[in-house]
Amino acid sequence: MDKLKSLLLPLALVFGAIAVFEFGARYGAANMRAYAIASELQLPIKIYTQGQTSMDPTSKEAFAMLIDNGIAAGALQLDLWYVSKESKAALQNTISEGLSLRGDATIERFQQVNASEETTGQSKTRIQEILAALEKVIAKFETSQSTAAEPAS
Repeated sequence: MDKLKSLLLPLALVFGAIAVFEFGARYGAANMRAYAIASELQLPIKIYTQGQTSMDPTSKEAFAMLIDNGIAAGALQLDLWYVSKESKAALQNTISEGLSLRGDATIERFQQVNASEETTGQSKTRIQEILAALEKVIAKFETSQSTAAEPAS
């Protein structure tokens, strides 16, 4: 029993160090991913905005799909509790810009995928998670738009 007691402290220290390292790695990776999603989403948004009138329908649909997928990835990333305020703000700004372009078409795209008979099992569950995250983000976007549109008294 004494040997077991003498091993408990070093074992607790090792597991504590692993937990601290894992938390730090997860926190850092989540923040970098939020910045990466925001950066990756900016280019298709700018191209879509600038070429909206001159794009052929195939290109327009391809960029719309890129924007919708970026918004969905960002919406899922915003749900993580360990994303910092700065990276969350950068991601929210980019998502807001994308939603101002695409609006309800983003959620309609994922609702069509969810309603598709080809979507089954785990992918259907993932699409439902994406839809829930998108609904939260769109609700926040609409409330921020309505408060910005109200005149200051």
